[in-house]
Amino acid sequence: MLFQASRLVEGCYFRKQKNMRKIIVLFAIAAGSLCAANASAQNMHLATNLLDYLNFGTINCEFGLSPAPKWSFYVKGRYNPFTYKFGDNLQNRVASAALGAKYWFWYANSGWFINSRVGYGVYNTGRIFDEFAYEGHALGVAFGGGYALMLGKKWNLDFSLGVQVGGSSYTKYSCSRCGKVLEQKTRMFVFPADIGVQLSRIL
Repeated sequence: MLFQASRLVEGCYFRKQKNMRKIIVLFAIAAGSLCAANASAQNMHLATNLLDYLNFGTINCEFGLSPAPKWSFYVKGRYNPFTYKFGDNLQNRVASAALGAKYWFWYANSGWFINSRVGYGVYNTGRIFDEFAYEGHALGVAFGGGYALMLGKKWNLDFSLGVQVGGSSYTKYSCSRCGKVLEQKTRMFVFPADIGVQLSRIL
């Protein structure tokens, strides 16, 4: 019975991941369509947040385009499928996508910037903040800023910090493996966001 309940939790999570793949593709198409008319090879960048890998190995990638000297638009994805077997399962599994814009005070991909984005994600966490497991999805908008330090002609190191507001619907389970439902809720949230030390490659 416990095994079946655990499979039910994991099955629900991975069905949401299939939907996330479609959302990520749609975000990428939207970002490309928005900027393709004006973008050239010099206006593109690829980036990854180094701090995210400390979050239980969360894989992440950002692709951006700069159609104007002080503006850039980007699509970003985060993915973590990992569960760590330390007694009861320890996990911070997530699949998310975001579409955003940055305004640069000097020039695109250089110096100070402000940032805004909208994002959607599904998650399945266990034993992160307490002994319980949480599975759900969230939609939110984030605002913040940062500074891009030029390491060379093609490389940047971006430092960023922001805040995110939105809503989340989730189910709370008694543990990561057993699948006993304790409660189901929808709530608003305000969290720190875009805490990053991001390595960026100008294409």
